[in-house]
Amino acid sequence: MSPAPDRPVMHRFDTVDRRAVLAVGIAGVALDLASRYLPADLPYLAPFIFNIPLFAGPILFGFWYARGLQRTARGAWPALWRRIAYFGGVGAIYFVSQTHFEYAAQHMFFLNRLQQMTLGVFAPFLIAFAWPRDVLAAGVPAELIGAAGHRWVRRPVAVLRNPVVAAVISIAVTDVWLLPAVDFAAMINPPLYAVMNLLMLLTGLLFWLVVLDPRPRAEAGYSYLTRMVCGFLTMFPQILVAATVALSGVSYYDFYDLCGRLYPSISPIQDQLIGGMIEWIPPGMLNTAVLFVLLNAIRKNEDRETRETPIPPGARVIEAKWTGR
Repeated sequence: MSPAPDRPVMHRFDTVDRRAVLAVGIAGVALDLASRYLPADLPYLAPFIFNIPLFAGPILFGFWYARGLQRTARGAWPALWRRIAYFGGVGAIYFVSQTHFEYAAQHMFFLNRLQQMTLGVFAPFLIAFAWPRDVLAAGVPAELIGAAGHRWVRRPVAVLRNPVVAAVISIAVTDVWLLPAVDFAAMINPPLYAVMNLLMLLTGLLFWLVVLDPRPRAEAGYSYLTRMVCGFLTMFPQILVAATVALSGVSYYDFYDLCGRLYPSISPIQDQLIGGMIEWIPPGMLNTAVLFVLLNAIRKNEDRETRETPIPPGARVIEAKWTGR
């Protein structure tokens, strides 16, 4: 999973980028107005509550990834599964936040948990698993990359990229929205709900891009072992919280009755059980998958180092460092 050794060529903001940004802006204004004044007339795939970062972000970064592929030699393209994972992650972000699925997420606790786990875990995992760094570097305008590399951005990001810091932030942000009082406040306050969605996405991307970074320590800044430990151990406090929600006989989220439950046949306790299981089992499986993803990255980096290491005449290689091959 290591990135290509050659540094990708960056391109400046051009006419195609301007047209794309303008089109997204016009579409965003139209959908924002429509979601405010004509909500009942919009199709399912239109926003229920318009959120400009969650609308523009997936579209533009999907567009820039496609441009990056176009600017990359076909033989250097990422594997098909990586491309599918990236577009799948980006599409999932858009679907759960900028379609009428959000209406459903505000009327059933388990659908709310599915939305939040998609934004904070499932979609970021797919994007990080795809490791789109080089393709995006070839597609995103150089001006944006330069702004992201400014010292005012680079220094705080360097702190946040510490695997321990990223793990603690991920746990804190995920769990705070499970507090019944906080969840209720988000339910009745659309701007706060939009902030919740955005924070879940940003912290999820931070965490998974850090722990699934396939590069060796010299490039990533932290050892594979550190990333493995942080990626794996994070699941235990999450399991504790999710199990408490799922297995408790007390209904903590009765306020969904005030909104009108989408499926009245599912009782509040059953709704809470399903939601807790969504928060518990799939994320735990992905935390465990970190070990296998990084072990594979170690293997690939070792193989690359072996290929690139010159063998003196007459020398004979007995075995690799840890694979025994």
